[in-house]
Amino acid sequence: MERRSGLWIASTPARPWAVQGRPVVTRKAEVGLRLEGGMDQLWEGFGGGFSERGWAALASLKPGERQRAVHALFNHEEGCRFHYGRIPVGASNLAVDPYSYNDSQGDLLMRKFSVERDRERLLPFVRLPLERIRKFKVVACPWSPPEWMKESGRGGAGRIVWNPEMLEAYALYLARFVADYRQEGVIIDHLLIQNDPASDGRRPGCVWTGAQLRDFIRAYLGPMFQKRRISTRLWLGPLDSIQYAAQALPVLSDPLAMQFLSGLATQHEARDMLIRIRRAFPELPLMQSDCGSGDGGNTWAQAHETFAVVQQAISSGACFCLYENMVFVGGGRDLEGNGRNSLVVVDPVTRTCTLTPDYHVFRHFSCLVERYAIRLRVTGEWASRAVVFYNEDDESRVLVIQNPEPGFRRVVLEDAGRMLAFPLPPESFNTIVL
Repeated sequence: MERRSGLWIASTPARPWAVQGRPVVTRKAEVGLRLEGGMDQLWEGFGGGFSERGWAALASLKPGERQRAVHALFNHEEGCRFHYGRIPVGASNLAVDPYSYNDSQGDLLMRKFSVERDRERLLPFVRLPLERIRKFKVVACPWSPPEWMKESGRGGAGRIVWNPEMLEAYALYLARFVADYRQEGVIIDHLLIQNDPASDGRRPGCVWTGAQLRDFIRAYLGPMFQKRRISTRLWLGPLDSIQYAAQALPVLSDPLAMQFLSGLATQHEARDMLIRIRRAFPELPLMQSDCGSGDGGNTWAQAHETFAVVQQAISSGACFCLYENMVFVGGGRDLEGNGRNSLVVVDPVTRTCTLTPDYHVFRHFSCLVERYAIRLRVTGEWASRAVVFYNEDDESRVLVIQNPEPGFRRVVLEDAGRMLAFPLPPESFNTIVL
């Protein structure tokens, strides 16, 4: 898509992705948004989640529909132009059924470790963007160690058996995953250490305290990756609790653990922690690894909630935003029996697909924003509904803004003495090149 000053694309429930007229220069108006001129974080990119159920849904499509879905997600001119993909390490709640890479009780040396199952159910999905996008990066995250590594006799997610032999074995398990995936031609660039460590009710899952994560990182996982010369970057999280002092601070305040960490990731529930962490640790890279889940309704109202999550994460200092579930079957359920929103919905009867409201949200954010763009600071009444990026390559500035209200709203942007007026359509998402 050609990048030119004044380009304005808006999506409404009735007309997604419609080109609008140019913004109007005005002289006297109440300013709702100001470009302050300051630059904030360097932007790394947007992305989405791969899963077994996602691949099953995608593979069931007619060939032309499957190509359309892949194009919509990864094409750099007419799609979401994702640069990152998130995969589970073993079973997730979007797996077909629970599994791990080593179900052999007591195999602490990982002699029977195998990623064979992923060759059929996950790796084909992951390879789709790798074949199309130069420098596409893969983020991996475990939901749980193998069940035999966890305490028995209790419900919920459970906890890992806390002794040196088991912790060393689990560090080896994660190292083997990275190494075996490299042999499959997939380089794991980032490893998020534990999904939802505060959630005791999730299966698959595993509960870790902040102190346990600290000790595992500094005494087992970090040294294991260092000894094996694994270049994959380790990230704390994705955290799912707002308990900053209990979950994040034990690790972030420990120099021995921090020498092995490259950043911190949060889930939807913990996103309010991002700005606090950014203020306390301004050099630490941050990731919002889950920007939407929903209940399978895929409604326009839910999409406005997704927009708010992405906007808040970026404004709080995140330099990655990932959507958990790229493709899902319409009416489908995850392992916990919950419906899930997605970017692409597959109709299993007609074998066709539909792009959802959340898809349009992510495309509005990502379509004209380059990797390594810089976020520009904005203030004003509408600042909580907008972000602005600066693309260094073509010196374009891209405003992404939503109007969740049922009527038109005229927003005036002040930019270095110039004022531009935008009559934002009702319930709309907008991308505007300034």
